Amino acid sequence: MSLKILLSGASGKVGQVIDRLVSDNDDFEVVGRASTGQFFDRSLSGDVIVDFSRPELCMKSLAHAENLGIACVIGTTGLDTSDQARLENASNSIPICQDANFSIGVNILLDLVGRAAEGLPSAFDAEISEIHHRWKVDAPSGTALALGAAIAEARSLDHEKVARFAHSGDRRVGEIGYQSVRGGDVAGEHTVMFLGDGERLEMTHKAGDRAVFARGALHAARWLVGRPAGLYSMRDVLG
Repeated sequence: MSLKILLSGASGKVGQVIDRLVSDNDDFEVVGRASTGQFFDRSLSGDVIVDFSRPELCMKSLAHAENLGIACVIGTTGLDTSDQARLENASNSIPICQDANFSIGVNILLDLVGRAAEGLPSAFDAEISEIHHRWKVDAPSGTALALGAAIAEARSLDHEKVARFAHSGDRRVGEIGYQSVRGGDVAGEHTVMFLGDGERLEMTHKAGDRAVFARGALHAARWLVGRPAGLYSMRDVLG
């Protein structure tokens, strides 16, 4: 039986790829689409909402999932603290898989970055650079922030206190720097650098196209349906 998907952000770049992949896969079926200015009919249901949209539409889709009591996969980034609190509260009643990046490779990178941060001396400075297409609104990307959070956690630091955004002057020990580039049609590229005296360790993930995110989201949707209420990540999906 095919998994019935309500696709939020259907007109977006990732949403369009998900729609295309589903049309070629009998295991899934898109039964409803929502985008800016066009929302699901209130009576429309399915097995799971997959959301790659903007914060305002994401919160609307989350409420729809709650009302229906169905699972929700959220790849939307740029949520503010109140949005995140709303999402976490919803996870008490429905299963939610939220991640900044549904690529399998990026989730392996998160693990490797944490190990490197833990193993290297604290004198190694951490810098994260990311490149995305000209249409991406938020910066740094959600994935970049997740990589920084992994470094901070491995080093027992408060990420909010050590994150360094467009700051001039000497850097303090433990700071995590961010660099964002926007241009062209780049699907996504993230590089983590650990810079010591006389040596540098770099780890990079490059997404050649958005299908890597779409495939990961569909894999997460299949995994999530039938799970108990709670907030999950792609790392839970991958085990």
